[in-house]
Amino acid sequence: MTLERRSWWVDDPARLELEKLDVASVAPDLEWVPENAGRFEGEILIWPFSRPEPIGLRDLVKVPGRVHVEYRHAFPAVPPTVICKQPTPPIVLRSFEAFHVLPNGALCLLRDADQWTLNSRTSELLLKASGWIIEYALLEAGAVDRMTKNGIVEDDMLDELISSTAKEPK
Repeated sequence: MTLERRSWWVDDPARLELEKLDVASVAPDLEWVPENAGRFEGEILIWPFSRPEPIGLRDLVKVPGRVHVEYRHAFPAVPPTVICKQPTPPIVLRSFEAFHVLPNGALCLLRDADQWTLNSRTSELLLKASGWIIEYALLEAGAVDRMTKNGIVEDDMLDELISSTAKEPK
């Protein structure tokens, strides 16, 4: 007897609708692609955070990031994988803790496995991905030599650095 491989979103269409609403709340331009275990792909917002955007951010990060949010069949027991397509982290940065990029190119957005639960939301990962893109721009500009441990979603410690780096002549 052969078992048919069914994905989470086939068996739980209500969760899929919640995911679509949740993702749209922070990344309205992402599109759902119902292939394999499913994914969202497209542009994410440069500054989806609740605090005011730092002056000059759009000079530092000129183009919105593009991601693929890839789900696995075991979702929501396992988190989706967020792969940054733009900017694409070079292979040399992968697997170095300082840059939060895994060897497969996915962003490392959770410090510990217990940070993801059945009630966790994909939007939390997307906010972190937006922050990662900003920190990557600071890295490329030479303003930092490693990414922060906690990110910038709720921590404003890099806001002034964003503004001052954007003002520097290129």
